[in-house]
Amino acid sequence: MKNVVVVGSTNVDKVLNVEKYALPGETLAINSYQQSHGGGKGANQAIAAARSGAQTTFITKLGNDEDGQNMLTGFQNDHINVDHLVTTDQAQTGKAYITVDQSGQNSIYVYGGANMELTAADVEAHQEVIAQADRVIAQLEIPLPAIIAAFKIAKAHGVQTILNPAPAKELPEELLRLTDVITPNETEAQTLTGIEVADEVSMLDNAMVFFSKGISMVIITVGSKGAFYATPQAHGFIPAFKVKAVDTTAAGDTFIGALASQLEMDNSNIEDAMLYANRASSLTVQIAGAQNSIPTREQIEAANQKTNHSKEQIEREKEQAAQYVAARIPDHIVLGLGSGTTAAYFVKAIHDRIEKEHLDIECVATSVGTQQLAEKLGMRMLDVNTIDAVDVTVDGADVVDDHLDGIKGGGAALLFEKLVANMSKRNVWIVDERKPRHSLEGQMLPVEVIPFGGMGVFRYLRDNGYHPAFRFQENGDIMATDSGNYLIDITIPKDADLQALSENLKKQTGVVEHGLFLNICDEMVVGGDQVKVVKR
Repeated sequence: MKNVVVVGSTNVDKVLNVEKYALPGETLAINSYQQSHGGGKGANQAIAAARSGAQTTFITKLGNDEDGQNMLTGFQNDHINVDHLVTTDQAQTGKAYITVDQSGQNSIYVYGGANMELTAADVEAHQEVIAQADRVIAQLEIPLPAIIAAFKIAKAHGVQTILNPAPAKELPEELLRLTDVITPNETEAQTLTGIEVADEVSMLDNAMVFFSKGISMVIITVGSKGAFYATPQAHGFIPAFKVKAVDTTAAGDTFIGALASQLEMDNSNIEDAMLYANRASSLTVQIAGAQNSIPTREQIEAANQKTNHSKEQIEREKEQAAQYVAARIPDHIVLGLGSGTTAAYFVKAIHDRIEKEHLDIECVATSVGTQQLAEKLGMRMLDVNTIDAVDVTVDGADVVDDHLDGIKGGGAALLFEKLVANMSKRNVWIVDERKPRHSLEGQMLPVEVIPFGGMGVFRYLRDNGYHPAFRFQENGDIMATDSGNYLIDITIPKDADLQALSENLKKQTGVVEHGLFLNICDEMVVGGDQVKVVKR
């Protein structure tokens, strides 16, 4: 169980539901008005963390009024430690006036009230609870001196600091230096870095700016699209779950609180934690309101159970594509066997057909793993050096664009895969429905480099804006390919000329191969109840 301290705001939400937002000078009727809903970014994040199982303490300031007492009772009902909550007679409990349109999008106007009275001294009076935490979360709906005080205490005791820079504003360098993890949305990221968030490449550009300030992890949320993460060693994008949004008010706060409840202290499970947080947010947006919409751990796990069929569907699509192609392979050929989980379905399917129909098919493997699987099944395998050509190769792909150009190498066998593909008279790719994309822009591209001098290639890629990252294994070692080389993952730039990129990479001394497979695929088969076939 993670020990989380949230230092932040508490508001009482006043919610107006409207059909559309009024233009300047326009008067519109509202559909409904709701008051006294709990809110505030700090309170929302504390509740999200607590409901996901974290031991949660909330440091906030409330007015000595009815709204404040109602909020206090709500925190206690969620088993949040309120022993360090501060009250005042000098201001009312904070309030937020929220307008929600028919699509679920919202705009928020905040009256700070007691939130703006939280001082550094208030926080320092509770330094013991911060010092004992695993991580401290803060937002920008309270005065900056209070946040800085909390983060100074945290850093002095080795406690991780997470800053949610909302509402967006210019931040002092001192606060950024004290921040371990920053979690802006796309608008907030642009405000802080000056770089527009348009795609994964620009998100990484934003991350580089934050890294230069001393921040070690960047998470950029992009609403219904999902969330991007980056560390100096790796980066990636976790898509959101597709749901019909009713109210997005607490979505971002739910994401942060849920993430904080799941993230390991070494950040080793970042993708799993973000997937969990995305699921939590997807449940939040389907219910009107803020704190009442934040799900519990049990609700999140139940939702994950319901979508396990999605994983099963993906595997079914892989198998459907594999079986479709296996049933159409001719007799008396040399067959290339691809790599990866989808190709493994094909290997098993064609083996069964060879056995049943006594086909005369000899095979060439594209990876050590495929070779071992085929030999275990008793298939007739050839040494690639003993043949002149392969009649057809059936393989998977990581991503395929509208031109049937693709990226391969996620399984670290790209060199062998490309060697066999180039020997093949015909190449067929089998994929599930996630793999086809309109473009390869912003996609991760593996580049295979020799270990000796690999850093030279890395520096070239870095200096030319490709945002390289060595690929690591779970044990922390650099991942090696089947041929013993290293992999550097880069990001394909926006509007990139793929052919020029391919040629440029191959020119670099130390580059063995890359994962761009251009003008190679002759036919793509997409699994599903209705198998789709796309030909070049």
